[in-house]
Amino acid sequence: MSDGNASDPARGAVGAGPWRQRTDRLDRVTRLARTIFGVAWTTVTVLEEDRAWFPSVQGVDARVLPRRETFCDTTGRDGRTLIVHDATTDPRFDRLPAVVDRGIRFYAGVPLHDASGQVLGTLCLYDTEPRDLDAEQRETLEDLAAWAEQELQSAAELLRAAEVQTSMLPSGPLAVEGWDVHGMCLPSLAVGGDLFDYAITQDVLHVGLGDVMGKGTGAALLGAGVRTALRRTHAAVVAGVDLGITVTQVARSLTPDLQRAESFVTLFEAAIDIDDGFMRYVDGGMGLCLVVRADGALDRLSSEDLPLGVLTDTHWTEQDTTLEPGDRLLLFSDGLLDLVDDQVEWWTPIGQLVREHADAGSLLTTIARMTATGSPTDDVTVVAVFRRAD
Repeated sequence: MSDGNASDPARGAVGAGPWRQRTDRLDRVTRLARTIFGVAWTTVTVLEEDRAWFPSVQGVDARVLPRRETFCDTTGRDGRTLIVHDATTDPRFDRLPAVVDRGIRFYAGVPLHDASGQVLGTLCLYDTEPRDLDAEQRETLEDLAAWAEQELQSAAELLRAAEVQTSMLPSGPLAVEGWDVHGMCLPSLAVGGDLFDYAITQDVLHVGLGDVMGKGTGAALLGAGVRTALRRTHAAVVAGVDLGITVTQVARSLTPDLQRAESFVTLFEAAIDIDDGFMRYVDGGMGLCLVVRADGALDRLSSEDLPLGVLTDTHWTEQDTTLEPGDRLLLFSDGLLDLVDDQVEWWTPIGQLVREHADAGSLLTTIARMTATGSPTDDVTVVAVFRRAD
């Protein structure tokens, strides 16, 4: 029941559905169903237009099949529980590969619905001997299906939240007048509490990265509010208003919400003149900003200022530096620290990582690979700003 194309990375793209990957939560359902009913296979099957996906299977290797080659196609179209006592005697199913090649005789499937009531998939039992389900067994199967349905709906909601969060990030890298800017956010869950942003307003490059305490949807909502509030200050910053004043105003507007949520935000916000590289910045408890100079020297940019939301009457202070031609700036959240050997003097391995890459895009590609093969316990969010030497 496997498909040789199932490992195609394009199939894991956002919008393809959260069911393309195996999930422990659904595995608990299918394991329990196989134990209770003593069948050869159990699956949760998700039905798309022409394909059937298997985010959870027990007893068989199954990833993706043409929908028409499954029992579940009929279950999904009929929208009600389907029990097939002996598939070899049923002309609807006697030619299916599972019957002809795998010897399946018995099938029972319960449709699973999305939040709007449309059939999303099925919870299925398969066996190599003809059999039946009595009323109590059928009720048990439908109870397990209700559990699987809740898990699939939750996954779909998280996918939608992730899509919305992604839509609020910069749409792509910036390459303008000798500057190369790139950012990415790799949440540890479907959605995360990290935020980053960059934009150009009247020859001023605004760059920011924040980390909301916590993970998941709640942290993502708070992060969206922080990003929106900061964007509203860009015009004032371009007009020359002190960056410490604008961050203080943002923090005070958000502090009641953050305190009610029992959360806070570490933040680095900068405004860079793209003509001469003069950079004003505020560090609110972040401390994870590194400048790799053209000659290889390392400068850590930080301050004693607190995160946003900790105290009501706190002020934030503008500081400054200059990014000369050939200098490289890296902002990142603490999830990146999980990927380096020395987390105490992190600036040494991370500085070396920055030196090894000629452009921001290749640096972030390497960090994404490190994240995929490593075991970060938190979101990994990075913004790289390279001023080209020429």
